[in-house]
Parts: sequence; C-alpha cells; structure tokens
Amino acid sequence: MPISLALRGRHTDDAAARDAWAQAVETLRDVDRVFSTYRPDSVVSRLGRGELDLADCPPEVAEVLALGEAARVQSHGAFDVRRGGVLDPSGVVKGWAVERAAVALRRLSETDFSLGAGGDLVCHVAGPDSPPWRVGIEDPHDPTRVVAVVPVRGGAVATSGLAHRGGHVVDARTGAVPASVASVTVVHDDLTWADLDATAAFALDHEAAAWLTARGRVGLVVRADGRRELVGPAATPHD
Repeated sequence: MPISLALRGRHTDDAAARDAWAQAVETLRDVDRVFSTYRPDSVVSRLGRGELDLADCPPEVAEVLALGEAARVQSHGAFDVRRGGVLDPSGVVKGWAVERAAVALRRLSETDFSLGAGGDLVCHVAGPDSPPWRVGIEDPHDPTRVVAVVPVRGGAVATSGLAHRGGHVVDARTGAVPASVASVTVVHDDLTWADLDATAAFALDHEAAAWLTARGRVGLVVRADGRRELVGPAATPHD
C-alpha cells in the first residue's frame, strides 16, 4: 500500500528528517516480514500453518493477536483475525504498524508530521502556534470529492470501506459483506484503535453508528444511500 509523509517546521529536508523517515520505513518493513499474509515465509504465515507456536514468535505477535481478540469481544464477533480456520491479523496490523513507525518522527524537534498508509493517518503538531492538519474524508461514492474535513493536532484518522479494495471487510460471524454502509471513519488518539474501530464498525454494517456511539468514539458513517451520520464532533461538512 502507499506510504506518505508530510513534514512542516524545523526538519523537512535535512539529515534528521531523512534519518527519521528511514527509521519509519524500516519499522514498516520489519512488520511486513513478521505479519505479511502474502509472504509464505513470514512469521504469521508459518504460525497459521502450524509450523510455529505462539511462544516461538516475536513478542509483538502476541501483542497484535491480543488486540485482535479484544476487538473480537468488543464487536461481538463481527471483527475476528481468525475466520474459516485462517489466521489473518491484517485488520490489526496496519494501524498498529504506522503508530510504531511514527515513533521515529516524534523525535524530530519543532516539526509537525502527517504519516499515512493506505489512507489512514497519524498526525502530530509540535507547537501551539502551528495550524492543525486538515484531513479530508473521501466520498466513497465519488473518490474525487470529500464529504468532510477533520482538523487534527495530535491523533489519528482511519477509514474503512469498499471503494478501493472491494469486499475485503466482512462480518466474521456471517461472512456477509456490509450492504447498508459505504464507509466508516474514526478519529482517535491512537491509529491502532482508530483503524480497529473503523473496521469493526464497518463489519457491523447497519449497527455501525450505534456501536461507535456506545464506545464513545468520534467519527463519520457514510451510508450506502449517501446519507452521512456524524458520531460526535468529528468533522465539519465540506462543500
């Protein structure tokens, strides 16, 4: 998936910025080596085939699986990293990995950053005088438009939907692709949970907004018929 970085402030194109970017990319590559379900030699692929026990894996595997289990319980089973006997923690890994990659960028003094992966973003503003990042939420019915804009000074924005990857999100309890929602966006302090909750809410289909409200989340649900449902003060409609 595409990875992007925007920098503002003291370090934008110097040795410190380039080093932080290199560290962030290497973190993501390390995560890919452990968690990619497309690589037969990855730790997760070998774990799924029974070639490894969890105790033989790097500790971050247990961390990710624990997050997946928490999301399964909280979503009443709609989100599950194990479905049909196949282990696939990809729904946990993306947000979790980008949060880990952002650690190197947080060390840049007096520098704002926005780190994105596949449309999900971690944003940071270093000082009180810096403007917030303005994150546009794509219209799932027309990718050339945005349906809302979220100002973010420190936190994350994640969107789950079918516009770009088709029916890759399903309700794990039934295998059904959501039909009444087109996208779900969640704003949170941490991209791990923003991504998890956006994916789980999307899998819950018509229950998405109510479930996010019950969890005290902030976000935007775009229905399949085009209606928009704001959950908390997440976004300002964009015309």
